[in-house]
Amino acid sequence: MKQHITMAAILERGGRIYLVRPSPSAPWELPSGPLPPDVHDVDEEMDRILQRLGIEAPAVEDDFLQTHYFPADDGQVVYNLYAPSEWQGEPAPPPGVGSGWFTLDELDAIDLHPGVRRAIREAFGLDQPPDRSAEILAALGAELEAAARPAPPASAREAGLDVLRTLTGGDPAAEAALRRSSPELADDIIEFALARFWTGPQLDRRTRSLLVVAMLAAQGRTGGPLRSHLNGALNHGASPAQVVEVLRMVAIYAGFPAALEAWAVMEEVFASRGIPRPSRQEPAP
Repeated sequence: MKQHITMAAILERGGRIYLVRPSPSAPWELPSGPLPPDVHDVDEEMDRILQRLGIEAPAVEDDFLQTHYFPADDGQVVYNLYAPSEWQGEPAPPPGVGSGWFTLDELDAIDLHPGVRRAIREAFGLDQPPDRSAEILAALGAELEAAARPAPPASAREAGLDVLRTLTGGDPAAEAALRRSSPELADDIIEFALARFWTGPQLDRRTRSLLVVAMLAAQGRTGGPLRSHLNGALNHGASPAQVVEVLRMVAIYAGFPAALEAWAVMEEVFASRGIPRPSRQEPAP
C-alpha cells in the first residue's frame, strides 16, 4: 500500500480558518504540501510550506497536533496536522490559487475533503476522534501472525524498521515521527539499537518490551519513552494484566514511588486505548 505523507497547518485568526484551493472547481483545503522523497524532517518541510505562503511560525516543531489517515486511490494519505500557536505574516497564495477565511460553522457548507473537515473539527474539540481499537487489534493480529513466520535475512536498516513497525502497531508515519523528534539519532536508533538488540532469537519482542518498561519505570523515567514503550508492549502482544504485573515487580525491587509514578503513565496509555482502569489492590489474573 502506497503512503502519501502530507503536512498541513491550521491558521486561525479571529475565529476563522484560512483555506486555499488550487482552482475554482477544486475543493477547499488547509495550506499543505507533500513530503518530498528525499526529505525526512517533516517539521522543516512544514516550515518551508508556510514560508512559501508568506507565514513565519517560529516554533513549528512544537506545533504538531495529530496524524490522520485518509484513503487514497492507490493507498493511504498520512496527514500530519499542525496548529501554529504563534505565527506572523499575511497569507499570500501563488497566482491562480484561491484563498479565504471561514468560520467553523461555514465548513459544512463548502466543498471540503471530509477527512480534512473532520481533522479540523477534532482539533477544535467539536468531534471526538473515531475509535480505532478494532482496526488496531486487527492490524496487530496480522503483525503477530507475520512475526511468527520465518523472515528472510534483512539489512540493519530493514531489520530496525521492522522492529519500529511492530513497536508502533504498524503506524506508517513512525519513521517520520522518529526523524522529526530525534533527527540526529534516528539512524543510530533504527540501524543499531533496534536492529541489533531487538531482533535476536533469545527473547521475543513482547518480553523485550516488558523489560524496557520495567527498566524505564525503575529509573523514574516517566516521560515520552515510557509512554512509547508501554504502547509498544501492548502492540507486541502483552496483556494489560502483564503490564500491571511488571509495575508491581518494579514496586518491590525499585520502590513504590517509582512504580506509582509509572502507574499514572500506564493509566493514561490504557485510557487512550480504551482499556479499563486497572485496580491497584486486586492481584492480576
